[in-house]
Amino acid sequence: MSESSTPTRVVLYTYAKDLRPEKVAEFTWSTDAGVALRIIDDEWGSLAREYYRDGVLSKSERRVVLPSEGPSFMRALVQPSRSTYYRFADESGNR
Repeated sequence: MSESSTPTRVVLYTYAKDLRPEKVAEFTWSTDAGVALRIIDDEWGSLAREYYRDGVLSKSERRVVLPSEGPSFMRALVQPSRSTYYRFADESGNR
């Protein structure tokens, strides 16, 4: 994924509360403001808060990337995952 295809809005969903996905947090990125996090559900949004604080492991870069690294961080959020309770979705085109 190139920088030109960097997600600008990534939503974290949980499947743990119900059998259907529920939005619990949202990351946004812009060149002006950097990465911002909005927590929608305090309990289930804790994973997003942890990633925002500690970074996320980028499989392609083989290292932890921090929110201060903007594009790399946003791309790492949407990399494939085996989690059955959470899913990060690129919703850059959705508002």
